Amino acid sequence: MSFRSVIASSTKQLSSSERKVMAVLLSGDRVSEAPAAEVAQRAGTHESTVVRLAQKLGYRGYPDLRADLQRDEGPERADNEAHMRADSGHDLFSFASDEAAALERLAKYVPQEVMEAAAKTIDTSKTIYVFSDADDERPLRDLAARRMRRLGFTVVTLENSAKDLAENMVGFDSDSTLIAYALREASVRLAPLMAECQRRGGRVVLISDVPGFHFRPNPDHLLAAPRGDDSGYRTPLVPIALTYSLQLAVFHLDRPRYGAVRSQIDDLTRHFGGVEESPRRS
Repeated sequence: MSFRSVIASSTKQLSSSERKVMAVLLSGDRVSEAPAAEVAQRAGTHESTVVRLAQKLGYRGYPDLRADLQRDEGPERADNEAHMRADSGHDLFSFASDEAAALERLAKYVPQEVMEAAAKTIDTSKTIYVFSDADDERPLRDLAARRMRRLGFTVVTLENSAKDLAENMVGFDSDSTLIAYALREASVRLAPLMAECQRRGGRVVLISDVPGFHFRPNPDHLLAAPRGDDSGYRTPLVPIALTYSLQLAVFHLDRPRYGAVRSQIDDLTRHFGGVEESPRRS
């Protein structure tokens, strides 16, 4: 997301030193080129204040804030600066270590009770709507749709066009739940879509990678956890894990019910000439 959209949505109170840092960050003087120490020097404060401000705004640290500043300065700059794995190295061990660390942090950002609350909402629904805007999020949208179908729900996959949303949202009611993704940046259609879902009496489960960001309107359930530490190269591993965890949490709310659905799917798969997912050993 852009830095300016983050601060526009933030309700955090800033100290006088943090406001000085904010003034530097908003100066427009290509400040994204400056490390945290230089920003602190310009603001006449300590480097820890810069880091503290970034975390107060929901970032993991100053590098993530700086990446959003680069987006505000223009797409050309962001493209030029975003070198793949520039921050943390390209070797397999570094990559795997970063991804493992991101997964280990999941429970800190999304406690089990938060996951189970979202699961209970889905459990009481009849129809699940799934939405994502960005092209690189489409596989996540399709994954969520299939995971929900495996539990026996009727699933409606939403495209981003206004006409498609209008046609599909006609049937959205109080027995419906929207699962939406907002990674890096939120779609311009997300806010009106969530508002319409809630106006119709339905619920919204939003999966994001920006903890601390205040979405408007507020989703009923927010599953937000940061991805890998390298700001220029983030895989979908964390949102994938959240999606699978959400399915598992729903399944374990009523194992006989959902287990029966899986058995029916297996039976129908064989009926239509398919094979089981896990071939039996002879």
